[in-house]
Amino acid sequence: MKIVIDTNVLVSALLNPSGKPADILNLALNEKIVPCFDDRIIDEYRGVLSRRIFVFSQSDVDSLIAFLETSGDRVDPLPLDVFLDDMNDVKFYEVLESSGAGYLVTGNMKHFARLRDRRIVLPADFLKAYFSRS
Repeated sequence: MKIVIDTNVLVSALLNPSGKPADILNLALNEKIVPCFDDRIIDEYRGVLSRRIFVFSQSDVDSLIAFLETSGDRVDPLPLDVFLDDMNDVKFYEVLESSGAGYLVTGNMKHFARLRDRRIVLPADFLKAYFSRS
């Protein structure tokens, strides 16, 4: 199953290894799901995870990014004419649309509220859907 992972989910996963975002990251690390991304998303992951406010080592960040790039699905999304409250999040929706991913998993539903797209879900909702598949 292919998904798009918002940066806030990765940050949450690394800050709280027992939370739902960490469960999603573990699914990716165990190659049970395929993260979809483009260069803009990878750049945002790298930039945010490397901020001094977080205690993540640069080698851990580099390893995670390398794994995602190797095991994930890089796409060249088509630009979309959508308006979001945080226009920096448009890239995630463009990748969702162009990749054929089933879900965009985010902790910031309000950023995507205008779209009213049922494929945009919270981590808990994604896990519920993932584990309820037959």
